Amino acid sequence: MQALTPDDALLPGLAAVPEVRSLLEAVDLPIGRWDAEGRLTFFNPPYLAWAHRTPQELRGKSLKELYGDEAWAAAQPAFERGFAGQQADYLRLLRHLDPPRWARIQVFPERGQDGRIEAIYTIAHDVHDDVTTATALKRANWLLEQALDNLPWGVIESNSALVITRWSRSAQAILGYTEAERLGTHRLSLGVPEEERARTLAVYERLLRGEIDNWVEQAQYIRKDRRRIWVEWTLSALRDEEGRVVSLLTFVRDVTHQVDTHARLLHHAERDALTGVLSRRAIMERLDTALSRRTRGDMLALYFIDLDGFKQINDRLGHVRGDRLLIQVAHAIQDVLRRDDAIGRLGGDEFVVLSAVADLSAAQSLAAKLVEVSAAAGYDLLSGLRVTASIGVAAVPTHARSSFELLQRADDAMYTAKKEGKNRWALCNQRLDGGENNRPHL
Repeated sequence: MQALTPDDALLPGLAAVPEVRSLLEAVDLPIGRWDAEGRLTFFNPPYLAWAHRTPQELRGKSLKELYGDEAWAAAQPAFERGFAGQQADYLRLLRHLDPPRWARIQVFPERGQDGRIEAIYTIAHDVHDDVTTATALKRANWLLEQALDNLPWGVIESNSALVITRWSRSAQAILGYTEAERLGTHRLSLGVPEEERARTLAVYERLLRGEIDNWVEQAQYIRKDRRRIWVEWTLSALRDEEGRVVSLLTFVRDVTHQVDTHARLLHHAERDALTGVLSRRAIMERLDTALSRRTRGDMLALYFIDLDGFKQINDRLGHVRGDRLLIQVAHAIQDVLRRDDAIGRLGGDEFVVLSAVADLSAAQSLAAKLVEVSAAAGYDLLSGLRVTASIGVAAVPTHARSSFELLQRADDAMYTAKKEGKNRWALCNQRLDGGENNRPHL
């Protein structure tokens, strides 16, 4: 059956009309009529069963008398609106039921022939399941909000237009911007370095197109205080039943300490403990990488450096003074190299330098400079003893094709420089094209 409608409620003397009264009694919803003094003057059979009272206990009583102060506090604003000629409704927990149940009560005014409000009608609807479900959902959402705000990871959510719709407290703590500053803004409008924006946007677009469902990466972020930090982003695309992206959920954490620690460990692993130049393993890896990236026509020169007279220094002055000279020579060589060049220590008093050069003439010019700075830095002021350098030079593609072959050719050229009198450089004399090189030079 249908509930009472607003038009029905406006009929004068509604409950007094026999036909209407019969209809009200037939409606399977609790209906009550309250006069201008707020007294219950009519109730249908469902109301009687719903109230758990006898007709004598109900008739002529106010809602407060029937159900108590709490019930009247919930109903009073709606009753006042009803007597003011407005329709209203309110929620009330029916504590007279066992167990209590939630109901939504609709309130309709009844006008007399003169247009004045003579009474109001109430119609009760059982909404207990809806209310408890909504309450449970509200609590679940509250718990989720609390959990997200208290996670060690920041939580950021944005819609398919990349406009931010959620910014947790942890996100504020990590990234520096408040929720008010970020809600409604574009994901890339703040924080993402300019040089990273195109690549980051490409990742979001792949997520939106459905090419990937999630993405994890480490990247730099510029906080509000302009401090750069390293963060780890974990992005996921949340989709509806039709596969359309409804939001992008991101968990973010500060990994600056981990990145810095890894960089320090990597630096120590790559560096020679004594001189600070690249270790043997690191310089050989650098050589392999340079060869793999070399394009046709590029020349890569390798310089094999062996210090002359270093054993005499160690024997006469001791290893501490000898180590000091090794450090001086290594640093002097590093100072004349370009940023993309590399120097590494193979062990003992042997070093290699790797440099991309324009041609053999440029390779030989650098060799002469390395001989010069090695001799200048290899002087022990207290003893007057000096170490110099014999340097062998080989280049790809002129003398070798592989890293092993290049190192061997440079080593052979270094021995040539030793035989020629030391404190000089020599160019590999085994060209792959069968031609001849210039003689070694001081």
